[in-house]
Amino acid sequence: MEKHIQQTNDRLQCIKQHLNNPSGFQSAARELLEWCSDQRAFQLQFEDSLMGCLTVVYKVASQPGYDFDLGYRLLAVCTSHKDLFSPKSASK
Repeated sequence: MEKHIQQTNDRLQCIKQHLNNPSGFQSAARELLEWCSDQRAFQLQFEDSLMGCLTVVYKVASQPGYDFDLGYRLLAVCTSHKDLFSPKSASK
């Protein structure tokens, strides 16, 4: 189980890097959107990595070269699962 958690967190870090780049944003955001459609994505073990990705989306989605609508959809999906986040993350 620990290996799965580490692999998932590593993948989220990779997604975060791609989200920072206009050429990688769409595919990374789509992968993250699909992943976040499953409630298991919001487990505490993944929360810090997921919040890192969402912070990047929040900061860059409205910039030229990025997909604002896709970023908005991703943030909306995660907001709809706000009750699954820890109180600290849910307040962000």
